[in-house]
Amino acid sequence: MTDTSIRSGYMMFIFDKYSGMTEPHGVQHAALPLGVEVHPLPLEGADHELQLNVTWLPSIVTLSICPSFMQNENRETDILETGEGPPVSDYSLEVRSVTDTVDCMTPMCYEYNIPGESRWWVVPPQPSPVAESCAVRPGCAYAVRLIAHPWDGHTSANVNVELEECVAGVCSCAHSPRLPIPQVSAHTVSIHGEIFVNVTWSLPPPPFPYRLPPELKKMYYFVSIGKQMVSDAHPSPWFAHAVSRRVDVDSPVAVPDGPRWMLLPTVERSDKRSGERSESRNIVLDVKLLARVNLIDERGCVGPAGNATAYDPLAAKKITMATYALWAIFGGTCVLAMVILFAVSARLVKRVLSEFRSAPAPASASLEPLRHHPTWLPLAVGA
Repeated sequence: MTDTSIRSGYMMFIFDKYSGMTEPHGVQHAALPLGVEVHPLPLEGADHELQLNVTWLPSIVTLSICPSFMQNENRETDILETGEGPPVSDYSLEVRSVTDTVDCMTPMCYEYNIPGESRWWVVPPQPSPVAESCAVRPGCAYAVRLIAHPWDGHTSANVNVELEECVAGVCSCAHSPRLPIPQVSAHTVSIHGEIFVNVTWSLPPPPFPYRLPPELKKMYYFVSIGKQMVSDAHPSPWFAHAVSRRVDVDSPVAVPDGPRWMLLPTVERSDKRSGERSESRNIVLDVKLLARVNLIDERGCVGPAGNATAYDPLAAKKITMATYALWAIFGGTCVLAMVILFAVSARLVKRVLSEFRSAPAPASASLEPLRHHPTWLPLAVGA
């Protein structure tokens, strides 16, 4: 028996087996949902984020997929529309951002196990505490995909939605990184035994005014004092806000502002409780204090922070090489001044003494006797 006859007999067996089947056993999948619509709503508890309310109508047909064994050599599937089929067991919903910007590109929002009798769902249902997570923001475009289960693996209801810059009172903050950064300086003082931080700041003009929303206005400055909770050895030292204040302002963002100042208290105390104002050298703190100022515009968007170190305990205790050099120069100057003063004093004393000393006799003058005697008393010669 040859290979050809064996192959022919096998194919005839397969043909006889499937030709005896009265009805193929098809795999039924839920049909497409109808009338899918997307409505943006404010997301409660989130800043500048939205949620999409997706609504749809129930499916009225199902897709019957049966294998075509003999009609197609590649064994592909035939899709037949029928009026009856299994009900939708559940839905899944996907929301993907299609806007390639830093503010819009967020991870996909995915909801699954949505009950089959549901006719609407919101995505995301609540704000996420994780920064890099699913988010829907104004000014971005999204692709919404609704899938009914049982699913055939490729059929879905797709809707594209493009959101405006401001939706339902929630506006986009994609421009916030381009807001001007306040220029901040700060130092600590002690008044009546309490430590205060004197924060001074000014606002320069924005570097890219034409990349900001037109006629954007300032709303307020957020001034805060932070205590360092993680050491500088950490790649990202974290500062916890201890005290914060709000300074209202109403002027265009494009117009510079300041200088402004504010005195903020802290809970720390100094080692000297008196009614006089003391310098920072009398302040006893064990943590670094950071002063921070942010600009918030009329949309409620927070600009980049301007920072300044108000107090550093290590810097207060550390004597730098510049300090040593300064003391060395000061000591050398003092020694040189003393040497010069001593030399000038010696010359001055010598000159004063020379003034009081009697003048020497001239060389031509006759020598006087060593002893004077009266003229009437003759000298006794040979006595």
